[in-house]
Amino acid sequence: KILEAYGCLITGPESGESGSNPESDLYTVTSGGGHVGGLGMDNSLWQLCALGAAWDVAYESAELDNFQEDLEYLVTDDDLIDQEKEDISDIPKPQKEAENLVDYLCQMEPSEMAGYVSCLVVDAQRGADSALESFQKLTNLQQRVVQGALLSLERLVEVQRKSGLDDSIGKCQLELSSCDVVTAWASGCSWNEALAISGAAPGDLVRTLSRALDGLRQLGNLPYLPARGLDGTVHLEASGIHPKIRSLCREAANEMDRYPVKDMLPFDEAELDNTEESDEDEKDDIIEEEEVDERT
Repeated sequence: KILEAYGCLITGPESGESGSNPESDLYTVTSGGGHVGGLGMDNSLWQLCALGAAWDVAYESAELDNFQEDLEYLVTDDDLIDQEKEDISDIPKPQKEAENLVDYLCQMEPSEMAGYVSCLVVDAQRGADSALESFQKLTNLQQRVVQGALLSLERLVEVQRKSGLDDSIGKCQLELSSCDVVTAWASGCSWNEALAISGAAPGDLVRTLSRALDGLRQLGNLPYLPARGLDGTVHLEASGIHPKIRSLCREAANEMDRYPVKDMLPFDEAELDNTEESDEDEKDDIIEEEEVDERT
């Protein structure tokens, strides 16, 4: 039911009304659903949501927005004017939030992407800094992305709660304590510098960096999907990982893949060539669209 609400599964025409009888419904896996199934993480749906690749298409989290509206009297007049401008669009809030998140993610450097992905896959270390201290160590772009991801986290937790999913199964992790050292390692810092930044024992640091590298490798190995245009269309299916984000994960994994952190499963060279060709085709399509707009 949660995967259906997030556009990862859709019912076939023979199933009748969606959700009427989940046990007998015939489902089709969407592009985003295929990416969820391709990840070997604790809560793969959350990882996709944190990358803007899936959102609450059924708007099961509407109660969160209703609660926010009830608190509008605490908002200043200027904020209300800005909010009214945003509400003109017909795009549901969950999709709008996901699109904004994707926009910020695509602006990241590979090292920033490595640090952010570590927030999704690396557990908190003993003696780690507080969430506020860790947040202050992030780059400005990473801070924006984390703020956007928190919106997605709140919605997914609400939908999981309504569906009766146990918290231990539907864990949504956003742990910031290792982000700075992973970002630095992906930027090319030395091993001694990484040890000084983290303050962790060498073995613990290797495990942290290896876990982040594994997460990047899994995301980078997901099937390539062309990007969807942000043309104001309401989407009822999860889009899957944006190709630019997938490419950034691959670049970050290659930057992190150095002694003493070594990945034994490098990317397939043929697949790399195909991805580069697809990226070039996408860029050409964007240029052609811009030229058409200028002519009109």
